[in-house]
Amino acid sequence: MRAMVLTEFGGRFELQDLPVPEVAANEVRIKVAACGVGLTLKHIRQGESRWITVPRVMGHEVGGVVDEVGAEVASCAPGDRVAVYLYLTCGDCEFCVTGRESLCVVRGGSVGTAINGGFAEYMTVPARNVIPIPDGVGFAEAGVAADAVSTPWHVATERAKIKPNDLVLVIGAAGGLGIHMVQVAKAFGARVIGTDIADDRLAAAREYGADDTINVSEVDPVEAVMHLTENMGVDVVVDTIGSGTTMKVAIASLARAGTAVQLGHHTGDDSDVQFDIAQLRHGRTFTSVSYCTRQHVREAFELLRRGMVRAAVLQTYPLEQLNEALALVEESALIGRTAVVLD
Repeated sequence: MRAMVLTEFGGRFELQDLPVPEVAANEVRIKVAACGVGLTLKHIRQGESRWITVPRVMGHEVGGVVDEVGAEVASCAPGDRVAVYLYLTCGDCEFCVTGRESLCVVRGGSVGTAINGGFAEYMTVPARNVIPIPDGVGFAEAGVAADAVSTPWHVATERAKIKPNDLVLVIGAAGGLGIHMVQVAKAFGARVIGTDIADDRLAAAREYGADDTINVSEVDPVEAVMHLTENMGVDVVVDTIGSGTTMKVAIASLARAGTAVQLGHHTGDDSDVQFDIAQLRHGRTFTSVSYCTRQHVREAFELLRRGMVRAAVLQTYPLEQLNEALALVEESALIGRTAVVLD
């Protein structure tokens, strides 16, 4: 089978011909139709995951068709349209059994790090990681939604608890996470302010629901937020970038009793954040999010099925052009989400 393989950290993916993987008793083999290309891959490719080893087939935003199931699998059958849950969880710890499996204390890594992922024609995953795709939802859309819609849904329902008429600031509103966070916040009845670095990106954020936008390359974002909110600040900030600079903006933009959520994860020179702890007075909260649960993925698919959220897969590439696609994603040169599509 064709596969794009990472052979050294920081290197390019190499097109290789690998054997089709065998199926263990508790596993499912998937014929991959599409796999999303998000910014998380940048960090994984550099070796910034404690689980990844090379050579490795990466890719976790998978949509495809069940090709074969193991002898112990009864939850799906060949021909089923499925997506993949990212984390390899135990199913037995206190977090897994209470519906908070993204916090699994003995997590065994992730699809595309500890085991091979979706940048190949076939892949195998534990049966518990397979989630059915509803009718009317495409493979690329489902694969992307299993991360880039379900995680914002987790933010809205569990971390920020967005309510109708809340003022919500989305930092990085035209990126792969941000453009879906805008839509999810709108589904809750919020007024959404989006920030980004260029006018074309802000136009896309407005197309997907942002009520107001701020070009952070031209104006001070905190001053602009305060102007738009009559110096009250916003009820919720979702930072999809997660740098020191953006987190300072997030905290400074909060209204009383507001919540700032770190959704993105930035590494490098701008990864540290310092702020006056007094900024968290008056009931302000800072929290973070770690992916989502399998139930959140199912609920995200329902949002797509009902048309309440659109999966913004705005660019697709053939498998062999994965390196070119990822380079553009890493440069923030693309709007929305990107996917590779297999024949």
